[in-house]
Amino acid sequence: MRRFYLSALFILCAIAVCHAAEEEVEITASWGTISATLATPEGGSDTAVLIIAGSGPTDRNGNSALNLNTYAYKMLSDGLTAEGLAVMRYDKRAIGLSHYPAEEVPNLLFDDFVDDATLCAEYLRARGFSRIILAGHSEGGEIALLVATAREVTIDGIVLLSAAGFPMDEILRWQLTEQLMPAHIGLMVAANNLIVKLKEGERIAEENIPKEFLSLFHPRVQPFIISCMQHDPCEIAARCTQPILIISGGRDIQVTVANGEALHAAQPRAKHVIFDNMSHVMKDAATTDRMEQLVSVYTNAQLPLTEGLVTTIAQFINNL
Repeated sequence: MRRFYLSALFILCAIAVCHAAEEEVEITASWGTISATLATPEGGSDTAVLIIAGSGPTDRNGNSALNLNTYAYKMLSDGLTAEGLAVMRYDKRAIGLSHYPAEEVPNLLFDDFVDDATLCAEYLRARGFSRIILAGHSEGGEIALLVATAREVTIDGIVLLSAAGFPMDEILRWQLTEQLMPAHIGLMVAANNLIVKLKEGERIAEENIPKEFLSLFHPRVQPFIISCMQHDPCEIAARCTQPILIISGGRDIQVTVANGEALHAAQPRAKHVIFDNMSHVMKDAATTDRMEQLVSVYTNAQLPLTEGLVTTIAQFINNL
């Protein structure tokens, strides 16, 4: 009886492993190596989805040292692979296993991350996938749009997940207003002055930054912020010729539904889907209270992705 149980267990494990195979890959860049995971469904696929992470030190799984523990990208990969699609997710430059010289980090620009995403898409094309879909989350959505419009590699479709529809300076201004007003109007005025200077390309000395904003606007990250602010997601989306799926969350405390609506207005051929209860990390939230979400959703790796998210993306891709 025990032998039969062990044999049955072995068969079940084998089925689970065969359902999707994950392969660790390395992609050579001029600055070093991009570390990635490529998941392929049993029987293979002619389509590969490239997940492009959002802002900050977010790794290929959707986690970061900044108290973000969601495994949202890993879950998205697993879900799409179960739908018969190959999926690659990668650590951005200077994040996770994509090692980058620490002394060079202050010189990183937004376009550097666009270059890396392009390399990843080229890698997938070289691996023989006939269709490449970019799935950009948050800041990764703008990166996806820029990769697609640059036309250095053929992109067959774009999925924008909680992606910004306004330039970074406008997003920062809205987010800080939500957090500071009306109780801290003085800080909001100071923040707005910093944002205006950065938008104009002006560097700000550390001693001129209020301590409350030092981590956000530290001189080390100013070149990156300034380069981000030069891009308008709606203007880029308007130039896209590829099919686009825009997905917004009704309980997103970082990028509101208005962003998705703006992108859709800029590119009317796109499809816009709103999940009423979805938070910014692609999981349902019971509230729009910022602190409650940060505690209950942003740090809970056990929460599943919003119901219907994976199937909506899969159906969009399969209908291309």
